[in-house]
Amino acid sequence: MDLGEITLLVTALGIGSILTRLVDQLLDRRKGRQAAEQSAWEQRDREASRRRRLQEALHETRTGWHRETGKRFEDMPPWPDSPKKT
Repeated sequence: MDLGEITLLVTALGIGSILTRLVDQLLDRRKGRQAAEQSAWEQRDREASRRRRLQEALHETRTGWHRETGKRFEDMPPWPDSPKKT
């Protein structure tokens, strides 16, 4: 091996390690973005679950009120508006 081949080998190994680090950082950044997106979906699911439980509780309350007082559903206060989907 002459000096040119040694220089070429050292340069190739140096660039290879830099590219390896760069790819690792890009993959870590991508994983972080995916984790943030997953967290957003989990938060949306928790909020939807809370909303469903609240609607079910309100339904049970209105049904119980209907049975106890004999009031018609039409005479009860209106249902709250659901959030609009965007």
